[in-house]
Amino acid sequence: MVLEVIVLSYYTILGTLGIVLNATLLYLSIFRSPSQIKTYRILIINFALTDMFSSFLMMFIAPRVIPLDLAMAHIFYGLCHYAGPFLCYASYSSLLHLFMHSMWSLLLSFAYRNYILSNGPPSSFKLFMCAVLFYIPSFIQFIVFTFTAGDPHTILNMLRVKFPDYELDITTITGITDVLSPAATFSILNITLPVFPIYTAILIFRRKILKKLGKNTEHLRTETRNIHKQLLKALTLQACLPILFTGGVFLFFLQAIRLITHPILECLICAIPAPIPLLSSIISLYHIRPYRQALLRLFTRITMPIPTKEHHSSAVVLAPKHKISVLSASRLHRLSIPNNS
Repeated sequence: MVLEVIVLSYYTILGTLGIVLNATLLYLSIFRSPSQIKTYRILIINFALTDMFSSFLMMFIAPRVIPLDLAMAHIFYGLCHYAGPFLCYASYSSLLHLFMHSMWSLLLSFAYRNYILSNGPPSSFKLFMCAVLFYIPSFIQFIVFTFTAGDPHTILNMLRVKFPDYELDITTITGITDVLSPAATFSILNITLPVFPIYTAILIFRRKILKKLGKNTEHLRTETRNIHKQLLKALTLQACLPILFTGGVFLFFLQAIRLITHPILECLICAIPAPIPLLSSIISLYHIRPYRQALLRLFTRITMPIPTKEHHSSAVVLAPKHKISVLSASRLHRLSIPNNS
């Protein structure tokens, strides 16, 4: 029970912060994007929506993964518990496909930045259609993986045999009864195989972008060149975030070979990469200067309210031992102080 409360609290905090920050990024990308990134904001909106829904789903399902030889159990502590096993598993499948879509979106973003340095920006419609095209592999994975769900009673019986000491009566349980089935194999390969070529392509595009920014930039204004560098830095940091998945994969492997098993480690399989949507939004809000400035202006208005009218009345200020100057409380024009010498 204590573990359930901790896991649910962890995902609730991460999910809430992720939703708020990604909603902020979504607003800024729609209404506060400078002219230099009017087209690119389509990809920023894509990131914000993807990460915002990922944050919600993590909070909604609060997953725990248990390897079972050639099967896999999923325990859900979130609100989906009240809707039944199928909705929980479909939400988990949706979360996985959003993570994969985020990775494909990174590749598209690097390709776009490389393209416009030589050809100029494409139309918004063309970029939108490219984003839709890059979404197709993830959507197919979502459909296929959703129907890999096994019978909850079968999964529960397998858990009771393997882990008789686990308390399993108050949670929603589902999973995959055979990871070697065609649907499960396709889904697993679709999640794992594209990672290497995607990151290879990202590194190639990044190298090309740096070369172009370092050489043929005479036609770019200083402000435009700086925005290119800001976006490239943000994308590079976001491309490093999926390394958190390696922690979850490593723990899954340790428990799959029965080297070590523990409920906390089972929860950490998904908990380690869970901050990715939150961190991604923070990177964008901080490293994209127009968005950072907009947030600072908003924060300044909140913390330093505009003075009320009564504060604008004139006042008489006496400079000690010398002279009287009439000052305005709203604007200090001049204070004459005679030379003591």
